[in-house]
Amino acid sequence: MSRPAETAAYTALPAFFEDAAREHAETVAHTRERSCDLRFADRSIRLRFAGDELANALLAPFRPRLAGPAAGDIEVDPIAAPGATVALWQERDVPGGALPIPWREGDLAARGLLRGPGDSDLVAVHELGYHAITLFDRHACRMLHRVPDVAALPWWERAAPLRPALFWALSGPDRHLVHAGAVGDDRGGVLLAGAGGSGKTTVALAALAGGMRYVADDYLLLHARPEPVAWNLFATAKLDAGHRERIPELAPAASISPDPVADEKWVLDVAALFPDALEPSLPIRAIVVPRIHGGRSALCPASAGAALLALAPSTAFQMPYDDGAVVASLAAVARSVPAFSLEVGDDVQELVDAIDRVLDQVGAESLVG
Repeated sequence: MSRPAETAAYTALPAFFEDAAREHAETVAHTRERSCDLRFADRSIRLRFAGDELANALLAPFRPRLAGPAAGDIEVDPIAAPGATVALWQERDVPGGALPIPWREGDLAARGLLRGPGDSDLVAVHELGYHAITLFDRHACRMLHRVPDVAALPWWERAAPLRPALFWALSGPDRHLVHAGAVGDDRGGVLLAGAGGSGKTTVALAALAGGMRYVADDYLLLHARPEPVAWNLFATAKLDAGHRERIPELAPAASISPDPVADEKWVLDVAALFPDALEPSLPIRAIVVPRIHGGRSALCPASAGAALLALAPSTAFQMPYDDGAVVASLAAVARSVPAFSLEVGDDVQELVDAIDRVLDQVGAESLVG
């Protein structure tokens, strides 16, 4: 049986959703609305910002995905009506002050999830680190996203924004947001699998600097069937000091906050530095599981189980909103393509050569088959 506090929080969610929608409308009237459409694979999302400040902070990583009406001098293509709409605003712009949140931290499940009462289509995600909330009406494909203050946006949100909203808008049968990277070329792509710190970004950046195409270093949209395809979400990558030292040509397009917090990473504008390398999608021909090792790099075959173990836990932990449905899709991908383990050494060119060998090998195997 649910605790009384939980029941009250769940029951309060429908009313809070409608009150928050009115709050967004009031904030738009107080500022102005700035709208744009984003396109991912065959789906689109309309973002309705209250004012320019939040839009300017969040849109940069989405520039290659812009379509339809957009501010600025970006040339974009028209698209059909959006499949989902997100209303976005910041609390400090709300006339008379923002609505208080009607739940407590103890009411939230993993990653700040709160579901509505019974079979309600309402879901909330409360990101406790900086107190942003995302509210989703699954029936209407309508979302609300409120942040306290643009100035307080954490660096990772500026690098890869709106992940819960993207999850709700883009996920479906055999289609999921996945914590992984993807790089490749005309032969196809490799999916880079592993938890944070495993070496996904190191390999992705090495491949990018080595002339390969880039889909992602950290988050992507994955179609599992009929063949696995990785789709780009963000035009950014995240660099630490080691990346900047090993691949110095990336540094000019990387930025960091004026007063960085501990462990903050530089955000690389991939679209600005390598506009021809940023790829909307790549068919996945193999899974590569990197592991930071040092010394010489080494590549060897891996099992489908090892690939799934590298993919599933970090994705399910970071986006636990589908009750584990992503695991079955990731298992299907792991069974459908060969897997390799890559010990990540110190030489950047060795990493590029390793990805090249993988694509050569899987291409040769497909010709034989």
